[in-house]
Amino acid sequence: MKYFFLALSVVMVFMACNKTPTVTANRENLLRSKKWKISGGTLTVKKPNGRDTILKYMDYLPDCYKDDYLKFDSMRYGTIFTGGVSCNVADPASHSFVWQLLNNDMNIDLYNGFNNIFTAADTIQPYHFDTIQKTPYLVLDTLVRRIDTTPGFLKVLIALDTIRELRFRSKPLTQFDIYGATITEFTESSFTLNFSCKGLYPDSTGWHAGGPYNFEPIYREDTMHYKLTYSGF
Repeated sequence: MKYFFLALSVVMVFMACNKTPTVTANRENLLRSKKWKISGGTLTVKKPNGRDTILKYMDYLPDCYKDDYLKFDSMRYGTIFTGGVSCNVADPASHSFVWQLLNNDMNIDLYNGFNNIFTAADTIQPYHFDTIQKTPYLVLDTLVRRIDTTPGFLKVLIALDTIRELRFRSKPLTQFDIYGATITEFTESSFTLNFSCKGLYPDSTGWHAGGPYNFEPIYREDTMHYKLTYSGF
């Protein structure tokens, strides 16, 4: 009988040694298993009054970059591929970067060639008189009646609208390295990348808002916050 149990034990050990281990798909394996492209997100920057405003990131990502995608390869190398639409015929079909996960896969570094990030650069047009309605910023010019210094006479004056016009334009951040970006909302089909970078914004408060002296805005330091969603396919 003891030989039977001994033989059975040997068989069980053999089966245990040859059993295929179950591999749990971690974030690193999932990142490598798909192609990833930006599908949405927000960019938070300061307006000239110093207050934060949240912009839709896709509005400032050029159309020729919207089909670009990332591929996380082995050995900590990754590649950015140009999609079906190229911005310039001279642009390469792909370029590489370096990546690594940190802090139990909660953070990621993307550097040494990672350059497909854009920002919204805000500019203020010079303070000017305006005669065209631009609702809701302006109204049509109006006529103002005032009593002249001579009793019984009215003098008609034209009141012109004035404004400093704020514009946001798309601007690439070339050779932009990301260190310690936080990964949130991670699933098998998408994840969100959260990171910040330094920039400048035009401060037009006080005397720099226009008026008689028409001082130019002062550029102050800003911290721009990105929240970008990548979808896998």
